[in-house]
Amino acid sequence: MSDPRSVLDDLPILKFLPPDAKELVKNSFTPASFSFGAPIVREGEVGDAYYILLSGRARLVKSGDNGEEISLNALRPGDTFGEIGLLDHARRTATVRASSDVEVLKLDKSVFDALVKSRPEIRQYVELQIKHRHLQAFFREFTPFAELPGDAIQALVAALEPVNIAEGELVFRQGDEPGPMYIVEEGRLRVFTEDGRRRNVAYLRKGDFFGEVSAFSDVPRAESVEALNSCRLLRLPPENYQELLDAHPEFRAQIEARLPVYAQRHTALFPLDFAQEMLPAEVTVHDKIGPDQVQYTMEWSTAEAEAAKVPSAPFATDDGKFVKKATRIRTFSHVRQVDEMDCGAAALAMVCQHFGRKISLARIRQLVHTSLDGTSLKAICHAATELGLAARSVKASARNLSDMPLPAIAHWEGNHWIVLYDVSDTHVRIADPGTGRRRMRREDFAAKWTGYAALFDYTTDFDFAPEAQSRSAWLWPFVRPFSRVFAQAVALALVVSALQMALPVFTQVIVDRVLVDQDVALLRVIVFSMLAILCFMMVGLVVQRYLLSFVAIRIDTATLDFLTRKLLALPMSYFNTRRTGDIQRRLGGVRQVREFLVQHGVNALTAVAQLAATLVLMFIYSPLLTLVFLSITPLYALLMFFSARWLQPIYDDLEKAFGKYFSYQIDAIKGIETVKAMGAEGAFRELMLNEFNLVAKKRFKADFTVLTYDGGVQMLTVLSVILFLWAGAHQVMQGKLTIGALVAFNTLVALANAPILTLLQLWDNLQIVTVLLDRLNDVFEQEPEQGQDHSRLVPVRTLEGRISFRDVGFRYGGPESPAILDGITFEVTPNKKIAIVGRSGSGKTTLIKCLSGLLEPTQGTILYDGVELSRLNYRDLRRKIGFVLQENHLFDDTIARNIAFGESEPDMDAVLWAARVANAHEFIERLPMGYESRIGESGIAISGGQRQRIAIARALYHR
Repeated sequence: MSDPRSVLDDLPILKFLPPDAKELVKNSFTPASFSFGAPIVREGEVGDAYYILLSGRARLVKSGDNGEEISLNALRPGDTFGEIGLLDHARRTATVRASSDVEVLKLDKSVFDALVKSRPEIRQYVELQIKHRHLQAFFREFTPFAELPGDAIQALVAALEPVNIAEGELVFRQGDEPGPMYIVEEGRLRVFTEDGRRRNVAYLRKGDFFGEVSAFSDVPRAESVEALNSCRLLRLPPENYQELLDAHPEFRAQIEARLPVYAQRHTALFPLDFAQEMLPAEVTVHDKIGPDQVQYTMEWSTAEAEAAKVPSAPFATDDGKFVKKATRIRTFSHVRQVDEMDCGAAALAMVCQHFGRKISLARIRQLVHTSLDGTSLKAICHAATELGLAARSVKASARNLSDMPLPAIAHWEGNHWIVLYDVSDTHVRIADPGTGRRRMRREDFAAKWTGYAALFDYTTDFDFAPEAQSRSAWLWPFVRPFSRVFAQAVALALVVSALQMALPVFTQVIVDRVLVDQDVALLRVIVFSMLAILCFMMVGLVVQRYLLSFVAIRIDTATLDFLTRKLLALPMSYFNTRRTGDIQRRLGGVRQVREFLVQHGVNALTAVAQLAATLVLMFIYSPLLTLVFLSITPLYALLMFFSARWLQPIYDDLEKAFGKYFSYQIDAIKGIETVKAMGAEGAFRELMLNEFNLVAKKRFKADFTVLTYDGGVQMLTVLSVILFLWAGAHQVMQGKLTIGALVAFNTLVALANAPILTLLQLWDNLQIVTVLLDRLNDVFEQEPEQGQDHSRLVPVRTLEGRISFRDVGFRYGGPESPAILDGITFEVTPNKKIAIVGRSGSGKTTLIKCLSGLLEPTQGTILYDGVELSRLNYRDLRRKIGFVLQENHLFDDTIARNIAFGESEPDMDAVLWAARVANAHEFIERLPMGYESRIGESGIAISGGQRQRIAIARALYHR
């Protein structure tokens, strides 16, 4: 080659440079030569020059994951490489190795930097060359186009346009017109279809391409493509795409080979490497516990502890809060959780009681935003602050336990909250909302503690926190109107008890006088007297039972109506955070509470009256024998104490287990069609059996404890009789008591034991009722929808239909929960039709529920005709809205009453109009009884589409 620099005339990097700048760069190159096999540049070295191959051949290679060399390209005279080294000190991404003896021209970076200082425009031409080189290497390494010939790749690279796609953004949507083909340069995407429900059909990574079928066949997009993180795509416009198909058969063959694959695509399995990007409802999920929830971290390593003195109050703040008290906590009130997700709320309730105020568990549950998956650390601290306590979330090690201010709420076993209230050198004391108080070794506690905790301190604001009412306070308004009836029932009980006391007196007279004197006349008088007393007792008992039945029915009706009104008045958030079976058990608990109060309550008063009368008469007969009988009383009290300690937690666990099991039963009944359609009867039966086995274990534990308790009661009863016989025999032998008096006293013992057994049985029942009352209070202590006082609400008599959303946001849970809606602002004018579209989980249903007040926005405002939604009466408003849910419930009633639901009597003209508009009139008329046909559980079966049309008619009924 006479003039080696003549090759520079056709160099792309210099092609568009001004002549003087081009000549300046050409004169800056210097020659160099390399022998066969020698590396010209090495992968990983810092780039320091730009090369042009003058003669010979070279290979561009890259190291693979296993150390092997991947050939990226073959270089021939006129090819260039190493240009990235001119721009910065970046390390080379590939090796260039001589395949023969080669000669090159070389432009050193130092020389290039000097050129750029004098002529800055040179740099932009170099950057353009780097882009093309990078894309060619990318195509060789990653995409299915790696096998295309060089000219095809160059043509493809020249036509591509870079596009940046944000996380969550759609590249295109199913049904869009044909458009460009895309190649993934960086990022991850998913391909899905929406034919009634979302179905993911493919996942895309670096090097994949998509959109080619629509452009090839000139048909609308058959699928949607969404970015799972920030992506960089290479877009091939339709006109360039068609040119490549026509000019390069190899490119067309690659596209045609892909067409059959699309016809066979079904639901794609979830890829392991997409785990970080794929989240439910496409929102960022915050853990219930984690570093982002912690305000302060206290970790003292061993080395630090030896090198420096640990502060005396390491958790204290500048204002002196969170300092460990000098005195240890010896006694601590326990609050049992109502449901398994209530542990965080119950733990905070215990802390509140320690600081002097008994706060309602329902109130705390609202403040901590308890959901079906529990409570977060941040929410616990937020709720404590709302109540007036100072709160601080920390992450600490077990070494810091001795310095931690107590009580503290600790995160336990990864999914539970407990209260730590005492720490010694070897042991700790905890209060577990599920199992009660217990003592354990420090190392055992440290093994299950995650290190996360919430600390608390008193402030004067806490004095104003509202306290809870008595768990039975709601019952007294229903009992008070029948106080006179109860008084009459108690009076009858006292009369019957007094009459019973005649029995031992008659017994003594018969033994001491009738038998001794052979006085038949006296015996006849006594027998007739006893029969008369028996008749009076029977009459008294019948009248008493009549009065109690009268009261029971009325209290049943009143309490059921009260509970129904309370449930219907609760916000949807209450039902969204509780299982159906739990709510059903609460409803069933009302009857048990009423039965205990009305029937057992009077029985308890009767038993107390009978016991008191018996003890008085026993004392008259023999003070000594009476004291012997009463000596068993402390043992009865001890038995009651231990039974309460053991029975109440067992009954509480049993109620939770029954609630969960009933939820499964309800699920099974509602989903029986799916179970049968999937042929899953065996698997579902196994699931139900496993759940019942858990209930059975708890039932066995409860029954065994109760039977043990009953056995203890019987043992003490027999013991009292033995002691009486021993002491009584001594009294008779000493002449201090007649045989008749001993027999009479024996009768009194029998009469006294009967009410004692009754009271002890009622004590057992009281433990069940206490658990039920706690669960019922969960309903009664909840704040009704829109508060207790509705007089301030604006009635909605008419509605023009102007709706405004102003920066509306919504979160299911506390402030740390993911935002389902965020910053929604738009306006709807009357008579305007608007369709709200979005991917599954984007918040469409949530937005509609906010519109009707079923869910209340956590930020922003919704206005109807210029009036804030929160000021309107929701019940009036909803009657002005035609609302069709995704899953519509049809009640067990006639079609007419279902359409006119909420009306005592349907307006048939309005029913017919609504059914015609909803296109339901024809199929309803074909039914045997027309609009009087019964549907629902006990009625005829109708199709899903027919159910939907009836639901639409119901929404239209009020026009």
